[in-house]
Amino acid sequence: MLICNNHVSDTQLSAIDDLAALCRESDGGVPPLYRHLLIEKRATDNNVFYYQDNHLAGFLSVYFFYEDACEVSIIVDPTYRRQGIATQMLQSIMPLLFTKQINTVIFSTPAKLNDEWLSRLGFHYQSSEYHMQRHSYEPVLITRRELTMRQATEADIPILSVIDEACFEAAKQTDMAARFNSLLSDNNYVIFLASLHEKPVGKAHIRWQSDDAILSDIAILPAYQRQGLGSELLAWCINHALSHGKTHLALDVETSNQGALNLYTRHGFKTKDANDYWTISIDKLRTLS
Repeated sequence: MLICNNHVSDTQLSAIDDLAALCRESDGGVPPLYRHLLIEKRATDNNVFYYQDNHLAGFLSVYFFYEDACEVSIIVDPTYRRQGIATQMLQSIMPLLFTKQINTVIFSTPAKLNDEWLSRLGFHYQSSEYHMQRHSYEPVLITRRELTMRQATEADIPILSVIDEACFEAAKQTDMAARFNSLLSDNNYVIFLASLHEKPVGKAHIRWQSDDAILSDIAILPAYQRQGLGSELLAWCINHALSHGKTHLALDVETSNQGALNLYTRHGFKTKDANDYWTISIDKLRTLS
């Protein structure tokens, strides 16, 4: 039985966690599920549940992070695989993707899990990321304070967009104004702007959750990199989260970004998962599903 909705209940979230644990044990990892988005009431029915004999055998969620592309996460109970469950869930979500005028679909999968199979189906490898976590009560000592930090507002959207476009390739595919307006209106989300001698040079995002905090979009303008400012910015974010009682922190980083990996490791983060990202055109996906 298929059920689609725009908001995951506590009972459903618990079932998703149990399903993810089974997949992690079998596959060595799970794709990102963005739990903070699952529990929000989204504008459309982005979640698909597949039940068999009252057991959650499969789950799919779609995330519209980009203008004409979306990310899809799918998990299927290992004992129920090769029964077409993933295909049925994809078929149920396809009308929504066409309504949203999506051109490209991005799938995440545990690293190296389905490389040959995905290539054979016409998927194209895009990138890989590590999911890293820090569990510690210890703050980070900042020996030299160069940056001035403040919370960003709507008036800062132009400079926030400049920083994103200079530091993140994916930003060029995004409606930056709409994205930042949405983030700044979220009560559980905060963006901090970092200035050097009163000039904005970087930023960082923190999403507050009940038990932890997610750090993201940590960036220093290229002209100001390699001066220790990224380290200071990260340390400030860690200490700020700790001051709010958040000792469990998480972030994602591309596996090819060795500089960032070294930085996060030095600040106490450890790798939890590794995921590969594959893309396929919506027209090609329609022929497969």
